[in-house]
Amino acid sequence: MKIAVFDIGTNSIHMLAVDIKSDGSFEVLTHQRDTTRLGDGSFKSKRLQASAMNRAIEVIESFRKIAKRYQVKATVAVATSAVRDAKNGGVFVETIRKRTGIKVEVVTGEEEARLIFLAAIHNMPRKNKRTLVVDIGGGSVELILGNDKNVYFMDSFRLGVTRLTDRFISHDPPLKKEIRRIKIHIRKKLGRAAKKIKKIGFSEIVGTSGTMINLGSLVHEKKYKTPLRRVNLFHADVTTFEKVYHELLESDWRGRIKMRGLDPKRLDIIIAGAVFVKTLLKMLGAHSLTLSSSGIREGIILDFINKNGTIIGQKARHGTFR
Repeated sequence: MKIAVFDIGTNSIHMLAVDIKSDGSFEVLTHQRDTTRLGDGSFKSKRLQASAMNRAIEVIESFRKIAKRYQVKATVAVATSAVRDAKNGGVFVETIRKRTGIKVEVVTGEEEARLIFLAAIHNMPRKNKRTLVVDIGGGSVELILGNDKNVYFMDSFRLGVTRLTDRFISHDPPLKKEIRRIKIHIRKKLGRAAKKIKKIGFSEIVGTSGTMINLGSLVHEKKYKTPLRRVNLFHADVTTFEKVYHELLESDWRGRIKMRGLDPKRLDIIIAGAVFVKTLLKMLGAHSLTLSSSGIREGIILDFINKNGTIIGQKARHGTFR
């Protein structure tokens, strides 16, 4: 059974088309991504900008046509922080339905966290380890602590990189007082959560999402002088991360664009991501983090498989499912 998953995020829109096999595994047919920056300017105004919405809908329609070429039988679409926080988020979702035929579910922060954790744990070699999964989006950050049997802590925080950048950073390179204010804000918002997570205890921190992966790419380039080819399970040490962190904060966009491993489309928001990671690691007393290549999209697929196991089995028995 072929399905397409649309992830309408604050910074990017992704479309992942997969072929689900009879044993519940799946093969990726295509992964499309476009940096639409849907959330730009929305966190202060509480409204999605018309130009950003139009651009996003054009991308969704383009991805829908690509998915159709793969003969997908079902489409699952979700929107996250930027849309759920915008006063005109409902209008945007309804416009998508009218123009593309795609019904979008605006997921809560808690549901977003659940789906992210489902994917991250599925991708880990030792699923029984107590793992803290950290997903840094454009509008929100999800923290989930658990293993394959239990979830001990799960919450979503309005600390995404676009949100932090819009609110605190207005100079390039950022002023020391701007960075200080971001750190104070993060510590205030995460104080209780960090204490609870430390009390419960964890074996490792796993980072997902584009911001985390891009920071991992910078760490890999700094340490090994080569591009990061295999994202999943890459181990980023704090010592190298600290070097990357200071280089990011001390450079303007001309300097950052020369940094090997940095996605040019993240030139402005990567600083907030680095500050968040540094602050969180310090709050938790952690010295490393591991990357996961899976995120909410893979979580949606796994959730679809879990909820439709009977249908999948029936299709397999009747020979209509590979």
